[in-house]
Formats: sequence, structure tokens, C-alpha cells
Amino acid sequence: EEISEESSTIRKKTVPPPGSGQRIYEIDPLLRNYRDHLDYRFSQYRKLREAIDKFEGGLEAFSRGFEKLGFTRSETGITYREWAPGATWATLIGDFNNWNPNADVMTRDEFGVWEVFLP
Repeated sequence: EEISEESSTIRKKTVPPPGSGQRIYEIDPLLRNYRDHLDYRFSQYRKLREAIDKFEGGLEAFSRGFEKLGFTRSETGITYREWAPGATWATLIGDFNNWNPNADVMTRDEFGVWEVFLP
């Protein structure tokens, strides 16, 4: 926005709100040439971050996925979990179920974690 006075033009500086991802263009003006792509990437990050916060309880809990993903043993059996948000179907096969792809079909949660329990 420009404000004109008699002898000079003053540019009013607007500061983007924190967390908007827009301040980077003030810090490094050369990035403006890539603004569309960078804004897209930042929006994808925000969506994933919101999903992690909602479904996993935040980044710290998400970073500890090794505690619940893969094979985990309990007193009643073994649970196998795999994060595969792009998958449309998942199953666990092996010699334990005679390589039958329909024997241990996995279920998917809202965040894309697939799970199957083996007693």
C-alpha cells in the first residue's frame, strides 16, 4: 500500500502474521520467484502437521512411532501396525498363514495406520 504526500511516496509496510509462512519473502526476496510452489509446499506441511496434532497427539508423540509401529507383543498376541496413508488395502502374509492374502487383512485408522492382531 502506498501513501502519497506532496513531495514523496511512503510505502506502508505490512508484516505477515506469525506462522503464516509469508515472512520468508521479506527475509529473502529472491524466493518471490518461487512463491506459488513454496506456498503450496507450506500448505501441505500445515495439513500434515494438523493431522499429526489431531490423530497422533503432536510431533513428540508422532516421533515415538517406533514404540507402536511394526510388531508389538502383548500377553494375548502380536499386533502389527504400518503407517501407509496412500494404501487402499493391506494384509499381512507369511508362512504363519500359508501365504494366504485373505487370512490377516489389516484395518486402517483415520491417520493411515494399518493394523492387524494375531492371537
